[in-house]
Amino acid sequence: MVDLPEDEYEERVERARLAREEARETINEQTQTISDIDEKAIQIFRINIVVASILMTGLSIAVSNDLASVSTLITPYTATGSVLLFLSIILAAITYTSTSERVGINKDTIEDSILNQKYDYDLVEEEISKAYGNMIRYNFKKNVSNVLLFTFTLLAAVVAISYMAIGIIDLYDSIHPCINILMLGFVLVFGKFSGLYGTTNRWRKMTDPRGRFQEWGQKWRNRIVTWVRFRSDNSE
Repeated sequence: MVDLPEDEYEERVERARLAREEARETINEQTQTISDIDEKAIQIFRINIVVASILMTGLSIAVSNDLASVSTLITPYTATGSVLLFLSIILAAITYTSTSERVGINKDTIEDSILNQKYDYDLVEEEISKAYGNMIRYNFKKNVSNVLLFTFTLLAAVVAISYMAIGIIDLYDSIHPCINILMLGFVLVFGKFSGLYGTTNRWRKMTDPRGRFQEWGQKWRNRIVTWVRFRSDNSE
């Protein structure tokens, strides 16, 4: 039990309660943001599937009716658009399925803190606030990752449709390869105004991909060394 003067105790309780309420509101906002990203990702996924189905159907009809050959329809522009469309579908699926936000305190926190009679009310409020703080940081990392994935998903979809349109026009009237420079400029401008560069920097700082990749490589290296030693010992 904490022995504090009544005025200090009340202030401590008030501070802890304020921190808990603000943290709970932040978590609710984070959860809503992640849900919105998931909803937009699944919408893009569905749109991409419909576009891919229409293109495949059109290609099949054109080839079967001898309107055009496959080699004629598959140009560098249409091929690039197809690859980017497929990439957008994959990224949209990853964005939707990788969500794992934390929305509330776990069983251990309830049993060890809230229901623990050894703790005064102020300590219970503080423990809940700390637990919420950990959730906020975890959700922020997931939010940054999902925003980055969604931005790449949208970029790939827009560029894919653009290249498809360019490819269709190119079938009837040859387009100069300089169009690729314009597309590159579009990608750079899109990255600027969509916040892609800032999001990428935040994602890199929050998740440390280089460190995780090195750790992953070290684990696999250790497994391979262990397996080789095991095989060597058994062969002897």
